[in-house]
Amino acid sequence: QNNKSNDNSSSNNGIVFVDYRDERQIDDVMKLVALDLSEPYSIFTYRYFLHRFPDLCIIAVDMGSGEVCGCVVGKIDIENTAMLAPHQSTTTTTTTTTDTHDMVQEAPQLEAQQTGYIGMLAVRDSYRRKGIGKALVRQVLKRMKARGCTSVTLETEVSNVTAQKLYQNFGFVREEFLVRYYLNNGDAYRLRLWF
Repeated sequence: QNNKSNDNSSSNNGIVFVDYRDERQIDDVMKLVALDLSEPYSIFTYRYFLHRFPDLCIIAVDMGSGEVCGCVVGKIDIENTAMLAPHQSTTTTTTTTTDTHDMVQEAPQLEAQQTGYIGMLAVRDSYRRKGIGKALVRQVLKRMKARGCTSVTLETEVSNVTAQKLYQNFGFVREEFLVRYYLNNGDAYRLRLWF
């Protein structure tokens, strides 16, 4: 079975992108993410992402050394968003009954939409500034969009300006400021990209 990523099976500076296949790759992903991210994840967190959404885990491998040098791990959630019904011009309407005149606020209809989520992106220090992170994000976003996602979210540390620039170049915008979001008490931004 060919495990190269359908999005980019050619090499990029000697790097090949492969899809997550099975548990034999989980240690490589865990070690790489542990080097980069401030949050310690349990093996159960990895298994949740990797077993439920294996097509949203893409691994960058150095073809010369065989070393895993980058990865992105994502998932898809169902998000209920408030939508006004087509006949509503405002959220408040007047309803007249035979007994009383009441102002009734109609609840907006909820629409279920698929939302992608990038939970982890890591590139080994010695492989940075070679476009690997950008290629990984591009591929996972393409897959999320193909699966029907209307947007993608993620969190990044306020102090991680490099990551913020990477995501902003894809069109992500700051949606929320999260105070002491991480276990190290670091603040975060929640970013969102709309397709």
